[in-house]
Amino acid sequence: MEIRHLTYFVQVAREKSFTKASEILHISQPALSKMIKNLEEELELTLIDRSEKNFTLTDVGKNFLEQAERMIDDFSAIMESVYDTVNLKSGYVRVGIPPVIGTVFFPRIIAGFRKKYPGIDFQMIEEGAKTIEGKVYNGDIDIGVVMLPINEVKFDAIPIIKDKNVLIVNKNHWLSNKKEIDFKLLKDEMFVILNENFMLHDYILAACKDAGFEPNIVLKSSQWDFIAEMVALNQGISILPRPIIDKFNNEFIKQIPIAQSALSWELAIILKKDRYISFAMKAFVEYVENYFKK
Repeated sequence: MEIRHLTYFVQVAREKSFTKASEILHISQPALSKMIKNLEEELELTLIDRSEKNFTLTDVGKNFLEQAERMIDDFSAIMESVYDTVNLKSGYVRVGIPPVIGTVFFPRIIAGFRKKYPGIDFQMIEEGAKTIEGKVYNGDIDIGVVMLPINEVKFDAIPIIKDKNVLIVNKNHWLSNKKEIDFKLLKDEMFVILNENFMLHDYILAACKDAGFEPNIVLKSSQWDFIAEMVALNQGISILPRPIIDKFNNEFIKQIPIAQSALSWELAIILKKDRYISFAMKAFVEYVENYFKK
């Protein structure tokens, strides 16, 4: 049994599909199926219940999946450690950043980091915070930048900046002259918000629920600038981080502070607990921390 056999099995189990896994792994589906079957024969175990219509792991298969993921993580840590020793101040780092955050802060950070560490291969993945958490936990990316709170059992968090989320409305909206807004006043408003892949989506729904109503969501998007433009056109109200709106700087938008402190905006770097921290990862974390300390 080789480590690649474990990698192939884990990919099939995660995708719950030989077809999807074969596309990701860039091998043919018959070859992948045969490799998994060979693995089962070598182990003298049945990992996948082929009698079911839908993809199903056996109880042994579920246990084996957990162990295989752990072994792959351990193997990756060993290889990264060796690579760091042989190739001082080189390597690679994969960082997941939500588009909302990336647009405001990270162009300068990435440019500065690449200038300081030209030997490090830097890869940025733009996804919503929930997707990023999943990819960090699965080992698909090394570092995530997300809003707090996070699952402290699965991740270590390094806070980097704290600010506020604000309500944004068209300048002619009836709320535009308010110095501060309570969520209860938003009961009858039309909401334009980030979609389910973003933490802020859930925070907004929770704040509305605490205020005693279900929000009337007329549009969801993964693009903060599209949402801000819709508000500028008076197509609804929204809630976004203050630094984002400061960057947008549209004369037709009015920012209003929110009374609920639960809607504060705190960013953190997240790392999977107990995983090996490579030189490249450590360098990136330190660079970001120092950037926000300036």
